[in-house]
This record gives sequence, C-alpha cells and structure tokens, in this order.
Amino acid sequence: MTSGIITYLLRLTVLVLIVLAYQKLPCVNIFVDQGISYLKSRDFAGLRFFILSYGVWAPITSILLMVLQSLFPLVPGLAITITIAWIFGWQWGAFYSWLGALLGATLDFGLARWYGRPLVEKIIRPQHLDLFDAFFLKHGIIAVFITRLTPVVPFKVVSYGAGLTKISLGQFIFGTGLGQSPAIILYSILGQNLVENLLATVLITVLLIIAGLTAYYYREALERLFFFNKDTS
Repeated sequence: MTSGIITYLLRLTVLVLIVLAYQKLPCVNIFVDQGISYLKSRDFAGLRFFILSYGVWAPITSILLMVLQSLFPLVPGLAITITIAWIFGWQWGAFYSWLGALLGATLDFGLARWYGRPLVEKIIRPQHLDLFDAFFLKHGIIAVFITRLTPVVPFKVVSYGAGLTKISLGQFIFGTGLGQSPAIILYSILGQNLVENLLATVLITVLLIIAGLTAYYYREALERLFFFNKDTS
C-alpha cells in the first residue's frame, strides 16, 4: 500500500515538474514551441536556422528535437531527419537522427509502461493501439523490428503500444535500434543535399515497405537469427 502511494506521488511529481519547466523556463518554452512549429510546417530552412542558432550545441539540439517530436502526434520525424542530414552530412546526420529517434522511442515506451494505457489513450487513438496489441502479443520483439523497418507504420504508436506489453526495455531498444537503421540512413542520404525529389522519396519508401513485408514473411528465421527468444509477451 505504502509502495503504491509513493509510486503514485513520484509519477505525479514528474508530471508537475515537466509542466512547471515548460511554463516557467523561457528557454524550454521557446525550444518546444518553435521546434514543434518548424516541424509541423516542414519548414526545412527555418528548422536549419533554428538548429544552427545553438552554435556548438547544434548536434545536441538536433537530437533533442528528434526526441521532442516523438512525444507529439502528427509531428513528422522525417522533416528533422532530412534537415539534420542537410546540416551535418548524411553520416553524422544519420547518427544524430538514429540516436534521437532511439531516445525518443525509449521515452515513449517508458511513459506508456510507467503511466499505463489511460495516459497513452490521450495521445494515441485507442483504435490504433488495439490494432497493434494483437500483433505485439503474437510476435513480441520481432513485431517491433518489422514495424520500425516499415516507414509507413506510425513510430509513436509502436513505441507507446510496445510499452503496454511485456516486452522488456532491452528487447525494445534492440529491435528499434536495428529496425530503424535502414530508413534513417536512406532518408539521410536523400536529405544531405536537401533533394526534394518526390520520386526518390517514394522509391525509398516502397523499398522499405518491401523490406518490412519480407521481414514479416521470414519472421521466424529472423527471430532465431537475431532475437533468440520469442517468448516476450
């Protein structure tokens, strides 16, 4: 009983501190509001200027932006991936995007696991969560890998949804880190020179979808090769 009260108070305290930081610290408020605004509008030039305005902290700023976008629905991660590659080149851009996406996904996973479904349903539509519940329950960690590999699957839904399952944090991080790598590398190469080429973007997306479908078809072999233990649900 006492342990439950302490846990509840700790969770409440964390939420209060986050709200206070946003409301009372101008640096936090400006970073969140401007960053989300540029991401939502897909303003690559504005986003590039915003990141570079932090000088030597620009790499950390780009990583934090990637983490930030993971928390909000309808905020595209692809915009920050392309912009980071445009600023830093595809190699460092891919690394910063990969690290930021992994940290953001882990944060979403942790929030879902700590606060439970009531909080998640305020962020993600219940019907979207229901759609993934059965898939995660049946396939465990391989479901994380496949959905990360396929860019059309909402990144946030996967992170929050997985946090509501019995998949371990370590398995989630491994499946996410491995599965998101091809898409981030390919989109970073595309974005290095800010190539606004719709055909190239569509081609990469189609190839990744095919890779995801192939991974699903050979899911049992992949589980044996990479994940060893299917009993994660």
